[in-house]
Amino acid sequence: MISSRVKLGLVVLNSVLVSLSGSQAFAAQKSKGTAVVWPIVYSDNTGTKTARSTGVQSVDQALQKGGYTLVPENVAASNWKSLNIPAPATGAPATTAEIVKFGRDVHATYVVAPVFHFHTRSIWVNVGPRTVSTALVSVTITNTKTGKVVYRKVNVKGRSDAKNSILKDVGDVLVTPLVTVVSGGPKTPEEQRAVQIAVAFAMEGFVHHKA
Repeated sequence: MISSRVKLGLVVLNSVLVSLSGSQAFAAQKSKGTAVVWPIVYSDNTGTKTARSTGVQSVDQALQKGGYTLVPENVAASNWKSLNIPAPATGAPATTAEIVKFGRDVHATYVVAPVFHFHTRSIWVNVGPRTVSTALVSVTITNTKTGKVVYRKVNVKGRSDAKNSILKDVGDVLVTPLVTVVSGGPKTPEEQRAVQIAVAFAMEGFVHHKA
């Protein structure tokens, strides 16, 4: 005969398994497919190393928040190289055929190819100078099943001194809060904040569409 304590344990275990099963089913239902963020271009070789990383991470976050499964960046880089496809550059993007070939090779439905451009300068505000950065983000997304571009945004602008009213819009797309900046502070945080804003507005249309 099974004791009441054992029965209770079995009930709890069964509840946990049902809960996990439900969570997995929800995750599977929510998934919109696999995406790979590659190739990545830093226009005119602009942006600090940290700001560049923040830009790519922001694109990743937007896709994950939208319900897409990501191919790791190291896998993407390795596969692109193994296919002997030339590295794209400013003014010389990869062709749609190359993108589709690459996407199918890494088993991704969507290839997300971002281009980042950073510009930082000092401006005079009230009684002193302030560092301000502008990031321009272009995104081209190709569906490898149809072989067609399904989403494109060009030169979407983000400024590090944007008003706080944009915080909600950014929060709807990204996970990480905007980087904090200080007047007259260093260049990198300014570029990070600017690119976060630009990515949020560049990606929102794709993130919120129904697959």
